[in-house]
Amino acid sequence: MITPENMVVIYKAAQKEGLAHPAESDIMAVIKEVESAEIEAPAGEAIASELLDASALKGSKVKKSKEILFGATEWTLKNGVNVILLPTEYEKDRIQFILYREGGSSLIATEDLPSFEPNLYSMFSDYNGVAGFSGTTLAKMLSGKQVGVSTDISTFNTGLSGSSTVKDLETMFQLLYLRYTQPRFDADAYKQADETLRSILPNYVNQPNYKLQSELTKTIYENNPREIIISEDVLNKASLETIERVTKELYKDAAGLTMIMVGDFDIDEVKPLVEKYVGSLPKGKKAPKWVDPNEDITKKSVVNDFKVDMQTPKATAIQVIRVDDKYTADNAVVYHALEYILNMLYTETLREDEGGTYGASVSLELMRIPKQFGMLQVAFETNPSSADKLRQLALDGLRGIAENGPTAEQYEKTVKNLEKNIPERKITNSYWLYSLK
Repeated sequence: MITPENMVVIYKAAQKEGLAHPAESDIMAVIKEVESAEIEAPAGEAIASELLDASALKGSKVKKSKEILFGATEWTLKNGVNVILLPTEYEKDRIQFILYREGGSSLIATEDLPSFEPNLYSMFSDYNGVAGFSGTTLAKMLSGKQVGVSTDISTFNTGLSGSSTVKDLETMFQLLYLRYTQPRFDADAYKQADETLRSILPNYVNQPNYKLQSELTKTIYENNPREIIISEDVLNKASLETIERVTKELYKDAAGLTMIMVGDFDIDEVKPLVEKYVGSLPKGKKAPKWVDPNEDITKKSVVNDFKVDMQTPKATAIQVIRVDDKYTADNAVVYHALEYILNMLYTETLREDEGGTYGASVSLELMRIPKQFGMLQVAFETNPSSADKLRQLALDGLRGIAENGPTAEQYEKTVKNLEKNIPERKITNSYWLYSLK
């Protein structure tokens, strides 16, 4: 809420002869006039005070309860939903949740994926509302509240995520129920998202970064049609009807659902809310399972050296290396440590010794499903004349670590970094939320 204590007013205008600028007293007079004015809502604009009639929900009781990992409590509701609860005091007045089950985009047909292109789908979701409320109306209903719930469709999971304060916790549960059972498919919201993207695409697709990302995706995924890149053709293939049909299938019931909630709450106090709202999600018969969408990255050795017109010449090098590896807790720690070591190494060699780049970005991921493998990505920007040399230095540095291991200094710094960062991460709700998943 904007108050006199937190308001900042910035006046910006052209410096033009003959143009009269207001004094500070003039601006303050306008603010005071607005503050004292009685502004009526536009005629015909009636904003509902409640998202739903909570008394109409039957809910379902907790059928089983047990203590699990990290001292969390797990409930099984009569409608089959598993609910994992972990009260914490790390972040005062903040509660987070995720609600998920297997499926995700792995269950979406290739021809339907353009409708779920991330830019289009997220923009549509921003403009869209829920149930009988438009996005604009919903925003007004939630004015003054610190709460939000959004749809999540990842590659292998379908669900929701959200957060709230203690005061707005019931509103969060109401939004959870409505997002899952009464998603909105607003034609005006879809049109707005579509038109917005079409207006910026002509310029966007000519940007070097777009061309780089496009070529990178095509190369490492070998032109896989499931790897969608935003374009006019993608927008032409997308439709609101497809979003509605697929969404209703993905969210048709609660079979296989798990909810994890972490934060500043009391288990006994949230139990009636869980039973009423999560317990009212429709019970299903068979939990969906993800399928292998065949979106693996290439195992071939490929070099894609392409050029684009740029006002300021530069080269961007991205090296992606795939290796078959098992997903284990030990390997996950090793990958995290190696990422830190390589970042140190490339800062020293590529940046400080060679002066060829402002810095290299290293990303190491260990995949668990649908196949287990590791993926390393090293990216940096440099002068075109230095690109090949730095690219080879990056490979030589990686090879040196593989053959000889890190130096004693690199190892010691990495251990200290882990000892510092892990305790810091443990005092966040997000750490525990995804540790329990």
